[in-house]
Amino acid sequence: MRKSLLLTAAILCSAVTFARAASVVPPTTAPAAPPVPAQVQALTPEQSQFFEAKVRPILTQNCYKCHSLEAGKSKGQLVLDSREGWQKGGEHGPVIVPGDAAASKLVGAVGWSDPDLQMPPKEKLSDQQIADLTAWVKMGAPDPRSAGAGGAKLTGLNDKARAHWAYQPVKPQAVPDVQEKGWVRNAVDAFVLAKLEQNGMKPNHPAPREALIRRATYDLIGLPPTPQEVEAFVADRSPNAFEKVVDRLLASPHYGERWGRFWLDTARYSDTTGAEQVRREDYRYAYAWTYRDYVIKSFNDDKPYDQFLQEQIAADQLPGADKNPESLAALGFITVGKRFANPNDTLDERIDTLCKATMALTVSCARCHDHKFDPIPQADYYSLHGVFSSTIEPADLPLIGKSPAGKDRDDFEAKLADLEAKNRDIYYELLDSTGAEFRNKASAYLLAFLYNRKSDAATLIERNKLINENKLDRGIFAGLRNVRKEDGIFAPLARFHEIPPDKFSEGAKDVLDQIARGEGRRKPLNPLVVAAFKDVSPESLHGMPDVAAIYGKLFAGIDAQAKEYVKAMKAAKDTAAVPGFDPALVSLIEIPAPIEPAPAITTDHLRELLPKLPVQNNNAYARFQFSAINELELTHPGSPARAMVVADSPTPRNSPVFIRGEANNRGPIAPREFLQILSGPNREPFKIGSGRLELARAIANKDNPLTARVLVNRVWMHHFGEGFVRTPDDLGVQSESPSHQELLDYLANQFVEEGNWSIKKLTREIMLSNTYQQSSDTNPAFAQKDPENRLLWRANLRRLDFEAIRDTMLVFTGKLDETIGGKPVNLTDEPYSNRRSVYGYIDRGRLPELMSQFDFGDPDRANSRRTSTIVPQQALFLMNSPMSADVARKV
Repeated sequence: MRKSLLLTAAILCSAVTFARAASVVPPTTAPAAPPVPAQVQALTPEQSQFFEAKVRPILTQNCYKCHSLEAGKSKGQLVLDSREGWQKGGEHGPVIVPGDAAASKLVGAVGWSDPDLQMPPKEKLSDQQIADLTAWVKMGAPDPRSAGAGGAKLTGLNDKARAHWAYQPVKPQAVPDVQEKGWVRNAVDAFVLAKLEQNGMKPNHPAPREALIRRATYDLIGLPPTPQEVEAFVADRSPNAFEKVVDRLLASPHYGERWGRFWLDTARYSDTTGAEQVRREDYRYAYAWTYRDYVIKSFNDDKPYDQFLQEQIAADQLPGADKNPESLAALGFITVGKRFANPNDTLDERIDTLCKATMALTVSCARCHDHKFDPIPQADYYSLHGVFSSTIEPADLPLIGKSPAGKDRDDFEAKLADLEAKNRDIYYELLDSTGAEFRNKASAYLLAFLYNRKSDAATLIERNKLINENKLDRGIFAGLRNVRKEDGIFAPLARFHEIPPDKFSEGAKDVLDQIARGEGRRKPLNPLVVAAFKDVSPESLHGMPDVAAIYGKLFAGIDAQAKEYVKAMKAAKDTAAVPGFDPALVSLIEIPAPIEPAPAITTDHLRELLPKLPVQNNNAYARFQFSAINELELTHPGSPARAMVVADSPTPRNSPVFIRGEANNRGPIAPREFLQILSGPNREPFKIGSGRLELARAIANKDNPLTARVLVNRVWMHHFGEGFVRTPDDLGVQSESPSHQELLDYLANQFVEEGNWSIKKLTREIMLSNTYQQSSDTNPAFAQKDPENRLLWRANLRRLDFEAIRDTMLVFTGKLDETIGGKPVNLTDEPYSNRRSVYGYIDRGRLPELMSQFDFGDPDRANSRRTSTIVPQQALFLMNSPMSADVARKV
């Protein structure tokens, strides 16, 4: 068996060598160097972004008040508003040891591990904030701030930033003249050869035909060619032999699976929220897979890229959306991201993904201040913040595609009906029990509600005493908060509470007279409330306990009728009012929460009701069957497909600028509009709803200098291993200059003007060039002159990614299931699925070790370029996994 496993590994290595001139088991390289000391460390764009998005907000909001030059405070002689500050440290020396979190006093202080050193002293940072600071220290504490410059110096919209090449219009480029004209097959070759000749170099010889077809097949469909396909191509000596291979692969339904996966990395696709505490009913998305299938189909259909982008931002508002409901699945681009307890963090995640994915801009760095490098003022960030804060997620998701039929659908409907019936039972039992709890202790609840936390210390003590002695349910207070003081039930309670204690009896007479006349504040008083106070004299009232006692008697007296009303609503056959109950009585029964008839209690509506129920929400979520329903919808073959859509808020609104990113420290209002640097002189605020449609059109616009360049750069990267710019999600000021800027602009212009935003046409142009078809053989002289092959004198060495490795192994076993689309499957646990890897279930919060060890894309953020590592676990998997054993038996 061991020999078979070794043979299997050899076959896999061969497949990858021909495809990408590299092996599945990664070649040996030097281990990563230890972090460079902070004082000499040059920040990468990723490090800068991490600091600006994660670290600076923590320091600004929690540390600067006591440890900054700006605030004029340095407790313990420590300042943290500059790199030099934490390097120097305080009374006890440096507080950060770059690369060593355990030895860093700052990490220990924020973690409260030392009872004598806990920072911030009043309230501990969240677990996520502590994790972010720890990760920052481990990566070497990269810090762009300088005390000599007075902290971070903002470029704003200065001329230097404006002049950055990526912000300039894309213009047609003349194809250069070259000496070796015979080598030039198309414009791509001319641009590449011109650079080589300028440097005294020449291109490599063509790749062997066996290697070329494997390279092309893996590039376009992520699978190895069959032996028959290899033999046919080797034997075909016609001038357009390779062209026929490319056209065949572009027409394959597996093309969308391969190239759709690339976009899913960019869109940070996952089947889970990544944070269980945010969606307490279930952390899994039941319908994220419909977005994945939309992406795959879009690539297979060669949907114009501008349309592809617009649908993902505003499919619901595009013309014809009502006739093409399947396009609504595109809105998963917005909704499948990570969720946070703080809604502003979720909005930030969406802004970050949108701008990186479509324009390779790190706009989220402007959340707390003007962007340090790029011409993006903080107001621009909050212009987009207004767009997304004016966007909501409806509870009722629309059906798309054909619904399953037959036994599967019948079984799904039966199981769903059973779970929904259980939810309704829980709903009415909960309202019955909490309603009875309130009615039988109404006096104590109302007094405690009035003695709120804004009262003086003595009253607060009295409130806590009431809660503890009566064992009051704190969740019920949430229901009472939803009751307006001026309504027909509690207007008298509010008026009595406004009487000064030393003049209570005197003031009570006026309130009792108002009650007798049935006067509320905005509407007449409930007749039952009027009757409850009918025989009460001012002299009998000495304070709020006496008033609360009258209300307590009123509510206790309707308890039996309330229970009958709950039963009637549970048995209701429609949503009309239940006959036989006095509306005045119903108003009292529905304190502290309204009670809805059974037909209205759908799963989606119940999710909307839960935050309003008179219970602590954590307990309520735990009781309901949401998790079971979500799992049923996610896994059952009879469940229909739904789109994870968004919609515009009924009342779209602009966002204020959050000073230093603090939501409670609000500055001027930022109108919803596009980024200044890309809008030109005639920028106008968005006028259509939230502004998503106008935002989508501004991004997917031929006059936007970034959108086409970003796409071309990524397509080039997936064919050559490196893009013209090696940071595909950041083409801003911090990025390097393109290796072939004229070629990048030529292809970007052709992509839009001649190719009508067709990715397949762009791909075809690149692959039919001699540049793409070069051998990967080395040339010692050229390797010394251009060791990174930025001038493209040969094909780059590349390794297969996780999906290609696993799918190739399935091909070798003969078990690959080529079904297109559908619900996610289990890739990593036995019995493992034989579906292609793109259909694997992705758990953002618990990414399987197998996937992470093979450098799977990080689903926490837009990630167009995966890292490439070499770890022993990769070889161990190939030697020990049941899948590898299957491959060995097959070969």
